[in-house]
Amino acid sequence: MVNIVIVSAALGFGIWLLVARGRMSWPPGDLLANAFTLAGCLALIGPILLLRRESGEGSVGELMWLTGGALVWVYDLLGLIRGEARLATFATPLAPTTLGLTILAVLLASWRMRGPGKSWSWTNITGWIIGVFWIGIALAALAPGNPVRLALR
Repeated sequence: MVNIVIVSAALGFGIWLLVARGRMSWPPGDLLANAFTLAGCLALIGPILLLRRESGEGSVGELMWLTGGALVWVYDLLGLIRGEARLATFATPLAPTTLGLTILAVLLASWRMRGPGKSWSWTNITGWIIGVFWIGIALAALAPGNPVRLALR
């Protein structure tokens, strides 16, 4: 039940951020930028959810989610220390290419290191979805002409 509250609060915060920025509209435009913001809000809660679970065995999806969340928290804390914290970029302090390519490196490194057991828990599946999304956004942003055009800041 606590997990449901935490995930709902993160998604609610993400939607509030998008509404406050004037980014939510109908018909929906900038879907990738809005999804990137929501993924950033889920990244914020990743370390909280994954560090409080009972199971000791992790999975690749959980590792991608934990790494992405830790990166977001570190960048946010460094911004607070430097006095550069802005609520508008709290969920997305990293460029999509930086975050996506870092998660790609984590995926490639952990692919070989994972154990024989496969855990298809909701945290693993959520981590895979968020991780693959971040990697896809990064690869699309590296394409010639930047077809994604994420205006996140």
